[in-house]
Amino acid sequence: MERAKLEKLNYSLRKASRLNRTLQMKCYQSSGDLRLLRVIAHHRQDGLTPSQLAQRLEIALPTVSRKLSVLEKQELIERKTSPEDRRKTFVYPTEKGHQLLHDDYQRFIAAFSSAGEKLGEEKTELLYSLLEEFSDCLEAEIQKEAGDDV
Repeated sequence: MERAKLEKLNYSLRKASRLNRTLQMKCYQSSGDLRLLRVIAHHRQDGLTPSQLAQRLEIALPTVSRKLSVLEKQELIERKTSPEDRRKTFVYPTEKGHQLLHDDYQRFIAAFSSAGEKLGEEKTELLYSLLEEFSDCLEAEIQKEAGDDV
């Protein structure tokens, strides 16, 4: 494929990725806080310690602690001390936190649905199919470069 077409494809993919992130960030105060809340909600049964959150999100523990304080002040999470080990604190989403994630997801879906309707069902399906195929090709190239194609 000629270089100009590759650059155009790369530009379009980066633009779509940027708009996707912008849409996610628009739905709540910052993508980091929302991402933290999503991880907490995903592990709502057992809860997570701040250290586990830092490890899963690959961010520093002091950063997690600051973000947790903000989410706690907004009543989106709650901390509970472990009955087995009083030194451990687990973080759980509150009902308000769950509602925020639900509302956020609904706004996100509405925006995607609206864009899909404007594009039309046939083009949307084609776009999805082509993006999946393109992603599979890129993944194969990455694995080939890493020597994982055994």
